[in-house]
Amino acid sequence: MLSPILEQVRRDLEPLDDRNILVLCSASGDIAFWLARGLKRGRITGLELDQRLLEHSSQRAREQGLSSVIDFRPAEKTRIPFPDSTFDALVSEFVVFPTPTPTEIGQPEMARVIKPGGVMVLTDVIVTKPIPQEVREGLQVIGLDYLCEGTQDDFRRWMEEADLTEVEVLDFTPVVRQVWEKRRESMSTTLEGFTYLLDDPNFKLGEAIFYIYARGKKH
Repeated sequence: MLSPILEQVRRDLEPLDDRNILVLCSASGDIAFWLARGLKRGRITGLELDQRLLEHSSQRAREQGLSSVIDFRPAEKTRIPFPDSTFDALVSEFVVFPTPTPTEIGQPEMARVIKPGGVMVLTDVIVTKPIPQEVREGLQVIGLDYLCEGTQDDFRRWMEEADLTEVEVLDFTPVVRQVWEKRRESMSTTLEGFTYLLDDPNFKLGEAIFYIYARGKKH
């Protein structure tokens, strides 16, 4: 159901060949491996804070004989440990394969390591109004424990301030809503978090919580 998001990532990064791509917060490596399937030449680097996930993804790369194509390294909390203009593209993906330990790296630091003309792609879960603690706790119970405070206009502005051009912010909330509805159907009991996320007129998806896709090109 989330394949439209992955296909959008692929389209925005094409052509993949000969590109040096950074996957920030690479989790268990699924995005890196997915991109590698369309890569004949080039390299993908994944950065991840969670040591367990980092070890898992590195082992997968060795087992699949992809260590020469995919390299997983420890992330840092607030900076990217690479020189300026290192990568042709950067992907920071918090929707399809989210990491449990996100970094605190902003768009200016992401843009710093992208070459001029390179592409930045971000997916994120945003909350556009204050969420009471009991609602947050209910969402955490069903697995939604990461929310970025900001609006779609904020993301557009942050990317433009980071010297990115051709910035677009797309709303993928309707796509992801289908996933949450399926999850609720599969549960034997109804948890309050699903009610907040899918039904509550003040906090539901499309009202206070949105899944967004932002892209831009380095000036």
